[in-house]
Amino acid sequence: MRTFITFEFNRDTKEKIAELQNKIRNESIKGRFKYIDNFHLTIKFLGEVEENKIELIYQDLLRKIKGKEKINIYLKGLGCFGRGDVIKTIYLKCHGDLDKIKDIYNEVDKITSNYGFKVENRFTPHVTIAQEVILKSKFEDLQKKIEEYLIDNIVFDRVTIMKSEQRDGKRIYTPIYEIHLK
Repeated sequence: MRTFITFEFNRDTKEKIAELQNKIRNESIKGRFKYIDNFHLTIKFLGEVEENKIELIYQDLLRKIKGKEKINIYLKGLGCFGRGDVIKTIYLKCHGDLDKIKDIYNEVDKITSNYGFKVENRFTPHVTIAQEVILKSKFEDLQKKIEEYLIDNIVFDRVTIMKSEQRDGKRIYTPIYEIHLK
């Protein structure tokens, strides 16, 4: 089963992200734009994992992060990975309780490493909104056009282990386990 560990957004936040995404789409020649229901903040991508291993990871995560405080963030500004003619990923930058996000990330990384997953040495909290993008103008011009756009009052109240599958040519994410924060 293809899985990842994530923070999910509520519907209102997803709609605001989609609104901003449309502005980027209008400034693009082409690209792969994330489906509104798939907006999230990935903590760790696991890939193909046996179901019994997912259960064990969940139990360990439950012991370590259940009861941690809710996380408040806001999204403002664009970043990208892989500049050039084709931008690999365009993302929204996260601000706010980043130390709390990184704390949970570190717990997730430690726990998953016990099950053979690679320890990641760097983590940039971000929200992917498009991939393989060709813009009409420079990325810096796009950044300036949306620099004042703000999505705030976002609260992460749980960590979710998510299943990812392809159905009818569309990527579908389904929650498997949730760990609630206080």
